[in-house]
Amino acid sequence: MQFQTARRAMAASCLTLAEVHLHYLNSGGFFDELELDAYLHGLVPLTGEERDCIAGAVNELVDDLLAGGTPGRPPRATYGGTPAAHDAIRYDPRRLVG
Repeated sequence: MQFQTARRAMAASCLTLAEVHLHYLNSGGFFDELELDAYLHGLVPLTGEERDCIAGAVNELVDDLLAGGTPGRPPRATYGGTPAAHDAIRYDPRRLVG
């Protein structure tokens, strides 16, 4: 699910909720930090456009860290059209959000 890959990428890159929220807002998102946190924990369903905006914000911040010399290859957040974003749908029918 998209929220899980975004949360995993944030944790692996040590990105804070505040950093991601600010970048998400600057990328055109409009949800507040509490709503973003709820989404990242699978509690709030969002539209595909908003989920992709969050994934884009996370991935851009990960790219910035890598460009700055951070070693390794941290995971990335998936977008709605990627197979990894749909895998969990097949295996977890109880899911709340994508």
